[in-house]
Amino acid sequence: MTFNLTKITKTSSSFEFRTWDPEGVIFYGDINPKDDWFMLGLRDGRPEIQLHNPWAQLTVGAGPRLDDGRWHQVEVKILGDSLLLGVDGEEVLNLRQVSGPLTKKPQPIMKIALGGLLFPASNLRLPARTSVSAPTSLRSCAIDSQPGIFFPPGSHAEFNLQDIPQPHAEPWAFSLDVGLQLAAGSGHLLALGTPENPSWLSLHLQNQKVVLSSGSGPGLDMSLVLGLPLQLKLAVSRVVLSQGLKKEILALPPMGLDSLLNLWAHPQGRLFLGALPGETSSASFCLDGLWAQDQRLDMDRALSRSHDIWTHSCPQNPGNATDTTH
Repeated sequence: MTFNLTKITKTSSSFEFRTWDPEGVIFYGDINPKDDWFMLGLRDGRPEIQLHNPWAQLTVGAGPRLDDGRWHQVEVKILGDSLLLGVDGEEVLNLRQVSGPLTKKPQPIMKIALGGLLFPASNLRLPARTSVSAPTSLRSCAIDSQPGIFFPPGSHAEFNLQDIPQPHAEPWAFSLDVGLQLAAGSGHLLALGTPENPSWLSLHLQNQKVVLSSGSGPGLDMSLVLGLPLQLKLAVSRVVLSQGLKKEILALPPMGLDSLLNLWAHPQGRLFLGALPGETSSASFCLDGLWAQDQRLDMDRALSRSHDIWTHSCPQNPGNATDTTH
């Protein structure tokens, strides 16, 4: 969006938003991206302002945590040479001698971006993720949400196996715990493999069941109980799939080129979540967490992920949110 400063009669911006995301950009504005810009975002759930102009260069955080999924009223106001930040009707920050008259700017056009930046993130004074998982349409704003990670149909993410907690060495062992809260449709939940062979070991959602299989070999299935963690325990010769008191064991083929040991040593070894490359999937699901070796994985640190994944919230019913983005 662009605004002609010579036609602006009110130097304040007020809006409501909600998010479960503790970090990211809410909005950015500049008159000159090199030496006259402003950013409002969240860090550790609290508002943060980064400012760079001829009068001041600063980064400051203030106010209460806003990453609680509730609606909050936020107001940013320029008053004389001061910048004021208000949250839910209360002034939480007053920065003095940080601004000049807007109408006397040499370039009277201001550019505004919502949920992102108009320059490389490396140009910020303090590095930050470039977007907050906040609703981006009227329909998604109306959806009741809860904390979690939501994968709409066809969405996907992947981690390099070298970037996540490593298996135990003696004896070789690796575990994945999946907090599956909601699930609908059919398609992959997760897989271990490479981009060329993404389903060396895979867990597939199908009719409220999960199907565990290795390569093209026969698989085994287990009925899902949503809300109970799914656990995969991998060893050299077998994989144990369990949920609550239920347990199934899948025998693995003899060690060879496709062994788990070699997969972890492979530079392209991946943990895939959601749809696999080239797959048409109707599966949508909500996770309240994903753990490797008992350590929680951060979806914001994935090697790559679909932009329509909700990284910090889930709809109460995944079928109501298949055409929205967070």
